[in-house]
Amino acid sequence: MEFWRSCLKTLLFVAILLVSSWGWALPLLRVAFSLDKPPYVIHETSSGLEVELLRQVFLDMGYEMIPVFQPPARSVRSLELGRVAAMATITNMPKFHLSDSYITFQNFAWTLKSKSFRLNALSDLGKRSVIAFQNARYFLGPEFSAAISKSSDYQEYAEQRRQIKMLMMDRVDVIICEERTFRMNQEILRKASNQPLPEVEKHALFEKSQYSVAFRDKKMRDLFNKSLKRIRENGDLKFVFNRYAD
Repeated sequence: MEFWRSCLKTLLFVAILLVSSWGWALPLLRVAFSLDKPPYVIHETSSGLEVELLRQVFLDMGYEMIPVFQPPARSVRSLELGRVAAMATITNMPKFHLSDSYITFQNFAWTLKSKSFRLNALSDLGKRSVIAFQNARYFLGPEFSAAISKSSDYQEYAEQRRQIKMLMMDRVDVIICEERTFRMNQEILRKASNQPLPEVEKHALFEKSQYSVAFRDKKMRDLFNKSLKRIRENGDLKFVFNRYAD
């Protein structure tokens, strides 16, 4: 089954190339993504689980997706100004039209094991220095926002590998990061250092987060939801996830 699905994907790609060569290119659609967040967003190759997943949905809609990689704050502004048609990885943005959820993340608090920090509730973060991903105070809910407001040293980084470096160098008590992103970047740092990294401990303080795409146009959002439902049902969504499975 996977063989035939792969063949179909190849045929579809060839068909797109032929259509483009005949002057019938698909309309382009600019979609904002965060900076590097392996394995979900990989800027260098314009790939990653999220990028490939949304590329399939927009292809089903009849568009060729053009990823735009930039910090989340800039992406919000780009969406407001119409420089992009949509923005990925959104949990709540009332001023725009949010799609159905297309991916689920599980964030954790990470500490050095040698520190033996006890983190039993979000309120415990207020006693520590914390680095999270950009706009985490909005994405992770009011309880998290209230907790870190009591921290004397709270920062947000757009580049998540930098978070992990800071933790490994013992320059911060806690970082907030999605598990697969943490593990992949941890391995990249380990290979670069050629020596073992400090052991870490993860703390389950967060519920799973459902992420959507934010659109300027409601009709396009509705079309996206239909295509997302269709590729879920025909197995294309699962095919993309399996390619990035551990």
